Amino acid sequence: MKKFRWLTISVLSMVMLVGSVTTAMAEGVLKQNFKQVDITTVIEAVAKISGYNIIIDPRVKGQVTFIAPAGMEPEALYQSLLAVLRVHGYAAIEGDNVIKIIPANMARDQFPYRSNDLTSDDWMTEVISINHVEATKLVAVLRPLIAKEGHLVALADSNKLIVTDVVSNIRRLKHILKRVDVDTLGHYEVISVQNASAEELSKTIKDIIGKPTGSNANAVKISFDARSNRLILSGDEQKRIILRALIAHLDVKVSSDSRVQVIYLRYAKAAEMAEVLRKVAGNRAILSSAANESGEPPSGGGGAPAPTAPMQSLSKKQLEDQISIEADERMNALVISAPVAIVKTLKDIIEQLDIRRAQVLIEAIFVELSEDKAANLGVEWAVLGKSAAGIVNFSGALPSLLGNASDAAAQAKLINRGFTVGTGGLNAAGDQGWGALISALNSDSSSNVLATPSILTLDNEEAEIIVGREVPFQTGSFTSGSNSATNPFNTIERKNVGLKLKVKPQINEGNEIYLDIDQEISDVLPKGEAVDLQTTKRQIKTRVIVGDGNIVVLGGLINEKETQTESKIPGLGDLPWIGGLFRSTETTREKVNLMVFLRPVIIRDNVTSDTYSQKKYSYMAKEQTNLLEKKGTGLLKGNELRPRLPTLQEWRKSSPTATDKLELMPQVQPLTLDNNMPVESLQPSKDKVILPKATAELLDL
Repeated sequence: MKKFRWLTISVLSMVMLVGSVTTAMAEGVLKQNFKQVDITTVIEAVAKISGYNIIIDPRVKGQVTFIAPAGMEPEALYQSLLAVLRVHGYAAIEGDNVIKIIPANMARDQFPYRSNDLTSDDWMTEVISINHVEATKLVAVLRPLIAKEGHLVALADSNKLIVTDVVSNIRRLKHILKRVDVDTLGHYEVISVQNASAEELSKTIKDIIGKPTGSNANAVKISFDARSNRLILSGDEQKRIILRALIAHLDVKVSSDSRVQVIYLRYAKAAEMAEVLRKVAGNRAILSSAANESGEPPSGGGGAPAPTAPMQSLSKKQLEDQISIEADERMNALVISAPVAIVKTLKDIIEQLDIRRAQVLIEAIFVELSEDKAANLGVEWAVLGKSAAGIVNFSGALPSLLGNASDAAAQAKLINRGFTVGTGGLNAAGDQGWGALISALNSDSSSNVLATPSILTLDNEEAEIIVGREVPFQTGSFTSGSNSATNPFNTIERKNVGLKLKVKPQINEGNEIYLDIDQEISDVLPKGEAVDLQTTKRQIKTRVIVGDGNIVVLGGLINEKETQTESKIPGLGDLPWIGGLFRSTETTREKVNLMVFLRPVIIRDNVTSDTYSQKKYSYMAKEQTNLLEKKGTGLLKGNELRPRLPTLQEWRKSSPTATDKLELMPQVQPLTLDNNMPVESLQPSKDKVILPKATAELLDL
């Protein structure tokens, strides 16, 4: 369409311009400068040089400056004119044989449609098809990119855009649309979820990326298939890569750190542990510290972050809603529901509290000593002891007890009979001294061993021994009757009378034992002038500390008994007035001193516990054997009919699980005695087991 007419130099030299127009011509090249020249003058000059037929609209006015010091070809000069016109708000509309110069805002409907021979500064109108995005939504996005004189409209029915602008700008818009108009639904992938719930994971990711609105309408879309537990991602590939990495971090095994945990306890009681944990859970400082260390806030339902503030700002009701601790006493287990960080903290606390507690074996001897023997023992203790009154040191007393010296009996006259209620310690040589003390008391005709009980209890748990009988005491009476008949009724309350011992041990770090002791001896007196029964009671309440395996003594509770014996000649002794000549009365007063010996032993493992159990069992078996060897004893005729306790070896072999339990208990025979090996070093073995000499003697081996 363009037609170039080359003008000769003679034609150019005839053009006379006014003002500051200077033209330098050479063959085929034009050097021309325009400074503040009317725009129509510039258009006319370019028309003459390029050979175009140009029509100028009367509304085209203004001064322009156009400087071209270097030589310009006619076509380049024409392109420069188009740029000048665009800067000043005018446009060149090319027709078949003519070019029209008009204001740009009047030319949007006259631009050609997609001509291949247009330059970058030419105006044109183009229809652009949109394939994957709504064209109407693109108008608001692309309008700021269109020239002021340009035009942009969307066709909703055909989903197309009509753009009027310079060629260069339309090319830029088409490049932008190429990146925006993409198929987001056509690119999808299915991800299998291995450890988490696809539904919960989908909710979590949607909370993170937000709802697709506005500028992120083309964001990745996520859905789930609950049946196959899979996630479905659709959208931009780069964004899907990011989500795949996020899913990989969330789809991990969390069985040990889930919100709900069932914890089975080994040693502690579930109800007591639950009470402790509830108090800990109410401590905001501990919970906040746990959340900070884990780097995550408390979570709400479904694993989503809770909208609440930090722990310090939560009310008591909010804390109770987020943390639940329940005890299943039947299974001895705890059911904890709380944020992951709090569950971890509570599990650490449980691990430190649910441990095997030490036990304390308390062996006791209750013995009554007659007045003379008590005085002799009192001399021994007073002479050899170094502590104040009421606290007696028994160090070295055992040899004196086994063989009283003659001078000790003489010194007894200088000391008051009986003892102040108090405590003392007997540092005997382990189990040997304890056994010797029992033997000495049993063989003493002036002593009466009431009981030798032993009890095993947990550390810091109260234990109680009661040896006695229930005695009925009348607490009230009333009568009821009708028809002149009365029916008396008495109300009775039964009370324990006899020997009672309450002990609560507490082990400290130095393997010493605090003992809270409540010891009582009560008895029923012969009925005298009193209407109801009378009882005597001797009681000690104290708190002492004693080393592991040492002996502590509680003594000095003296009971005075008065007995009257009447001797008379039958018949004559009952005569009035003169009967006193034929009868005599003897009054005997007896003082009995009650002594209580206690020996606590710490038991921390099964080996030590089994050792003491074997000792007791062997003692009973040996006593029965000695009894059976005596002739004429027992209710049955013939010792062959008397049941006999089996030995330890026979008992183990007869057990249904003897094969399994045999390895859990050290073998008793054969033995190699060695004083250098402690009892705690024993381990289950099929070989010979080495025991300390003292332990072997306790087992009577």
